[in-house]
Amino acid sequence: MQTALIAILAAGLAGWLFGAAWYTALGKPWQRAHGMNPDDCKDRKMPLTPMVVSLLGAIVMAAVLYQVLINLGVMGAVHGAIAGLTLGAGFLLTATIVNNQFQGKGWVATAIDGGHWTLVLVIEAVVIMLLA
Repeated sequence: MQTALIAILAAGLAGWLFGAAWYTALGKPWQRAHGMNPDDCKDRKMPLTPMVVSLLGAIVMAAVLYQVLINLGVMGAVHGAIAGLTLGAGFLLTATIVNNQFQGKGWVATAIDGGHWTLVLVIEAVVIMLLA
């Protein structure tokens, strides 16, 4: 049980840190894709509540992913990465595409947000497989 908890917490943190790096690198294109002016946003501080919520969400996602991977009998980092990619593209990317189409968001927003969630599942799955 302790190994599972460590794997889940580490995977959630790894996914969350990846998201921080992803959106730091793609912040300006993301802002433009969502109708914001990057110059208007540069002096704003990052709001704390969404950061905490996103960390908790990443941990919950890792816990669910842990259960899926273990129950499916996935073994090893490579198989974990493939499972994470499959689940990410099959569920999260497709949901992002549908949501963004109905919200009138362009393909840049979809690529940034959908790519983020898909890669988060890949990273979380690899960490889980390495630690579980």
